[in-house]
Amino acid sequence: MPSLINKYQAQVLRTQFLQANTILQDGILRMRNDEVDLNEVINGRNSDIIKMYFESGNCELPKDETEAGYYNYFGTHKAAGASASDLIQPYCLKNGMILWFGKLKIKDSSGNFWNDDNTYSLLAIDINGWKNKPDRYGKDVFFWYLDPKYNMIKAVGNFNDFPSNQYYTTCPGDGKNWSEAGIGCTAKALSDPNYFKHISLTH
Repeated sequence: MPSLINKYQAQVLRTQFLQANTILQDGILRMRNDEVDLNEVINGRNSDIIKMYFESGNCELPKDETEAGYYNYFGTHKAAGASASDLIQPYCLKNGMILWFGKLKIKDSSGNFWNDDNTYSLLAIDINGWKNKPDRYGKDVFFWYLDPKYNMIKAVGNFNDFPSNQYYTTCPGDGKNWSEAGIGCTAKALSDPNYFKHISLTH
């Protein structure tokens, strides 16, 4: 019975994940077609424009990431302690998913973290809504970023996008338990149809 439950949960999460990606890409594409400055809108958290392209579900929202209660992939670190923790201004999508805007922090060659919010804007989606478990990065919370060079949204997790930063190019599976674990799983979840079947969905 537990295996059947996990299989069903995996199917539901995969469906929600693909829907989230479609909603995000569709909204961003329409903004691009209308020649909206994505960098200005996303960095400025311009909710008035966002509402024009992403229908609101008017659901209950956490006031901030700490209240949202997200954890890293392994459930060992609260998201508020992770390097991509600066999630700002949650927005409710029409199906109850939560779209977050945030900042992506990059680790430089000296090992220090620096913010470059004007270069890499982060978008995260809680694909099954607030208060629905497991509330973990890479399991029901996934990350995309705005590529300023091509003015388009990409899934976090491709090595060539962040070659110097393993936090955003690695999806856990090798046992590494850093606080940011799971941020780099979105690209893998998109490319691997069996991704959700291979992860533990218990909180």
